[in-house]
Amino acid sequence: MNRFFLLICALALASACAQRPSLRYEVIDEEQRDGYNCSLIRYCPLGEDTVQAFLLVPDAARRGRKAPGLVLLHDHGARFDIGKEKLVRPLPSAPEHIKLSARQWNETNFDGSWFGDSLARRGYVVIVPDMLYWGSRSTPLCRKWSRMKFCGVEGDLKAVGKEVYEGQRAVYDSLQRKGVVWAEQTLREDEAAAALLGSLPCVDGSRIGAFGWSMGAHRCWMLTAFSPLVSTGVALCWMTMKRTCREPLAASDYSMLVPDLRDRYDFPDIARPLAPKPFFFYNGASDKLFPYEASVEAFDRMRQIYSEAGAEGALVTEFFDGPHHCGLSVQRRIVEFLNSNL
Repeated sequence: MNRFFLLICALALASACAQRPSLRYEVIDEEQRDGYNCSLIRYCPLGEDTVQAFLLVPDAARRGRKAPGLVLLHDHGARFDIGKEKLVRPLPSAPEHIKLSARQWNETNFDGSWFGDSLARRGYVVIVPDMLYWGSRSTPLCRKWSRMKFCGVEGDLKAVGKEVYEGQRAVYDSLQRKGVVWAEQTLREDEAAAALLGSLPCVDGSRIGAFGWSMGAHRCWMLTAFSPLVSTGVALCWMTMKRTCREPLAASDYSMLVPDLRDRYDFPDIARPLAPKPFFFYNGASDKLFPYEASVEAFDRMRQIYSEAGAEGALVTEFFDGPHHCGLSVQRRIVEFLNSNL
């Protein structure tokens, strides 16, 4: 492996591990659901910003049975009013516009299935944190857009939506002025979520996995590659070759931009720090965001890297017959992989 890439991996990992949370969290609200408990929690992963997350604990785990843990990482979708609510059904206390937004997103992209809730019913302890600029960490203007969209509040919905979308550039720039790369901060926060999960008495710390769709997939392969806490993962609908990326960058690209890595490496090179961990890359054959031919090339390159590392067979790459989507049949295949590796 290239020495520079090793150095980047080591620095990213050291940064993440050095800033784990105190493992203390506060329960804001909770609801007992069918076979599991759903809690809205709050904690400080890096000592400053407060993060809200859903924590789902199966009843068997609450009674003392050790369970595997999953870090679920929400997507981008240019929908910022919700984050964790894209994967877990909101609590009854959530504002009406959040419930309506989450339901619409869920029906459109997940065939009406709350994937986090489904995994908790299957026995996994699940944590789903809000990323910066999404959900509880979005802006007042974003929440205004949500009330306009779903609750009939008057205003220029298109203009507000455009301003919210372009606001991603301001987030990236404000962090950069502090010497922080947005995607690297996200990596540290996601690693902190894994650490919090692993600290729970009900979780088997040797069996922690991760899943993400779209931007969540990018977060998933970064987290699994650079965190020793996460032993396996599934990245749905995010893998291509660098030449397919648009120039100049759109506002939505900045949340996933790591300039040092983007300048020197191609996306399938992430297989180097991933190997030999079991990992599943799953793309839609008709996904317009990630062209099929480029995904095939990226998958071939990653399998070669795994083979060179003596981990042939640990990497699974597949296509499903469909677009950029996380429907029920896709979810079933993901559960199969997780059950086999956790």
